[in-house]
Amino acid sequence: MDIYQAINQRRSIRKFQTKQVEKQTLLKLAEAATKAPNGGNAQPWDFIFITQPELIAEIGKILEAVHDEYFGTARKDNLEGESLKKLISSYGRMANAPVFVLVCMNIRNQQLNQPYVQWTTEWAHHSIAAAMENMILAAVAEGLGTCWLGSPSWKADQLKQRLGIPEHVQIVAMSPIGYPDQDPKPRPRLAVEEVTHFNQW
Repeated sequence: MDIYQAINQRRSIRKFQTKQVEKQTLLKLAEAATKAPNGGNAQPWDFIFITQPELIAEIGKILEAVHDEYFGTARKDNLEGESLKKLISSYGRMANAPVFVLVCMNIRNQQLNQPYVQWTTEWAHHSIAAAMENMILAAVAEGLGTCWLGSPSWKADQLKQRLGIPEHVQIVAMSPIGYPDQDPKPRPRLAVEEVTHFNQW
């Protein structure tokens, strides 16, 4: 599979088969993530693969709580009643995935002097996003599905305490990983001509 096939076949998957994902395959995904471009080669990332069913079940409950707040309160077009319940339950069902990955920001050294230190964190977020994208595209090449989730970082304290994540490490994103049990259609995208500029806006 070439890179364009992986990009075009990627979908956000929320339903998974019960088939397990081999540890060696997960290590391949992590390896792909570590090849991402990153500021100053600081490599500010750590990856936690969750494979124990009881931990995944706990993550499912956290996903429901987070997305209840996200879709019911945080968004301007918030939902209510049965529409909200139906959507929240779809996130809870992600707990049928055999694996979850937490992608964490771990700034191992501060490379900049004052007053520039804020850029270390700024660039680290960029690096984490690049690593996450590499992992997701590698998952497509392995026949796996993912769903990039950022909002669980709202409940990071629960996850950090449960998983023994050090205080200075920040959870940035997470995703279920597994063999897809659905084949969703691609979501609409703006035409490339509408969002592309040459030489000026």
